Amino acid sequence: MFNQRVRPALVGGLLALALPLTLTGFSASASVDQTFRFEVLLDDRPIGEHRFDIDVSGDQQRVTSQAEFEVDFLFITAYRYRHQSNELFRNGCLQRLSSTTDDNGTRYKIDGSAVNNGFRVDRGEEVEQFDGCVKTFAYWDSAILQQPKLLNPQTGELEAVSVQRRGAEQVAVNGSEVEATRFELVTDELTINLWYNDELGWVRLASDTGKGAQLIYRRL
Repeated sequence: MFNQRVRPALVGGLLALALPLTLTGFSASASVDQTFRFEVLLDDRPIGEHRFDIDVSGDQQRVTSQAEFEVDFLFITAYRYRHQSNELFRNGCLQRLSSTTDDNGTRYKIDGSAVNNGFRVDRGEEVEQFDGCVKTFAYWDSAILQQPKLLNPQTGELEAVSVQRRGAEQVAVNGSEVEATRFELVTDELTINLWYNDELGWVRLASDTGKGAQLIYRRL
């Protein structure tokens, strides 16, 4: 139903909360115990919710991400998706990762931890190590827009990305229109549009699914 790379991993996993983003011209600062809640739609049809709870303590950010999607067809659940991840960042770099995913019966379990000058990922059947400061597809963290590669917390894969700034647009948030800057994040398989407001941070996501439909995150 969905291409796995669109989901919580990418959507997936969000803001190096205390760091300014000079590239975009807005601040990525956020308060302690911040929550991002999004209604998730497939085209214009609500299918679930994705929530991110972020706790900041000094130079550390602890993030819990939970997503639940269901697509019904003729009163039958045709597709079900559940994802939960726990991520610990220090100075914007990933220190710990633990995630479980049920993708319509296909299960993933990922564990990872920082090692000297890198990050080690255990996918169960395979272990891989990446060099340098690793960030996930943490859309709440606008600093990811400056990264050439991002870690997918669902699959444990490090993916090449490119980002283009597309300018200011009006976005609906809880019945009000706010101005937000749209960025286009491109992976090998998908194009993901992300919108950020100066005060609210990440407010919207829209992506193709690779299956002819559009996945939309609408901030609550």
